[in-house]
Amino acid sequence: MARSKSNTRPPKRSSSTSRPNAQAKPAASNPISAAAFDAALDSLGVAPPFAVAVSGGADSLALLRLTAAWCKKRKLRAPLALTVDHGLRPESADEAAQVAAWARACGVPHETLTWTGTKPRQNIQAAAREARYRLLAERCREKGIAVVVTGHTLDDQAETFLLRLARGSGLDGLSGMAPVASFPLPEFRDLKIARPLLPFGHAELTATLIHLKQPWITDPSNANDRFARVQVRKARSTLEAAGLTADRIAATTHHLRRAREAIDAAVAQLIATAVDVAPWGYALIATERFATAPREVVLRALAKLLQVHGGADFPPRFDQTEALVDWLVTSDAKPAGRTLGGVRLARRDRKTILLTREEAALAKDDPKTVIEPGTSQLWDRRFLITLPRTARAPVEAAKLGPAGLKAVGAKAALPAVEPRRIAAALP
Repeated sequence: MARSKSNTRPPKRSSSTSRPNAQAKPAASNPISAAAFDAALDSLGVAPPFAVAVSGGADSLALLRLTAAWCKKRKLRAPLALTVDHGLRPESADEAAQVAAWARACGVPHETLTWTGTKPRQNIQAAAREARYRLLAERCREKGIAVVVTGHTLDDQAETFLLRLARGSGLDGLSGMAPVASFPLPEFRDLKIARPLLPFGHAELTATLIHLKQPWITDPSNANDRFARVQVRKARSTLEAAGLTADRIAATTHHLRRAREAIDAAVAQLIATAVDVAPWGYALIATERFATAPREVVLRALAKLLQVHGGADFPPRFDQTEALVDWLVTSDAKPAGRTLGGVRLARRDRKTILLTREEAALAKDDPKTVIEPGTSQLWDRRFLITLPRTARAPVEAAKLGPAGLKAVGAKAALPAVEPRRIAAALP
């Protein structure tokens, strides 16, 4: 279980920490001016207070210094610097303490959030990423901070595009990182991620730190060829010689993101006009309206409905969703019911299909969530449950089931459609 704490250890010089004059000389570049950064942050339309995610690397430290100066110029509260210590390297605690000292030296409050507990043996990077975002979000919510500023750069955007292109990503993946986005964990969608450094390259950030005489930490994993991102980074010079520069890639992701936003708007419109989404965890789809919409919009709308109502991390495979669309828009298609992605679909008549959680999948997943007083937890990735601070003890949420349905009694309010069957799948 992830726990957070403030780091009070005295800073030590880490073996991986170097002063600017000891760093590898960056490509010729100028420091980022205050005016250029101010314009970039102002353009995002996000309001302070901010938390800044600071690993101690050049990009995040430059972000911290620039954001702190932005707040000081406007006589606003300094940002809160947050460092996540994953505990995956022996020197990580000392590095976090060093970052804390640097933050305090420029007048910025700092906290270290520590990922504790048993670490997974597989998919460690994905698990560490989720733990990092969860720790950041929990602390921001405690502090009343709604915006986390991160140090993603123009180079990160280019590398992300190339990695996703190599994996065969579609429009969503190739649209790249948005300058402002909802938090990546569904239970913290009220928080925002802001990326004011996307217009700037890594060389500009290292030049900025050298200008400020600010040391930074070099993570040895950034040179480890085992990681796909490092392999892509080393291939960048060859690609740039062929004209595939970071600026060109950024322009491409911008065009693709505009196309995705247009499709997303059409998907939202289709769902709003053709789907009756009930708070009980089911939806009624008007199939005739679906049948007249563009195919890509229908596919995306159905994939979104399946993911939301099935409690899945990701939507089903494209080919499975496409076959389901063919069944959905054909009024006399057999069989009368289908299941996909933890969702049951039942044809109620020639014009309406019911979409709800599949009982067998719910029984297999058997979701249980412990909710502490004053916190919110996502149950079955479908229902966000909040326990007031005034609660005397934690509670456990589990599926209601037939026994729970019997216990609530005959006077309980039930869904209008398949009342007892759908109610049994509620928390």
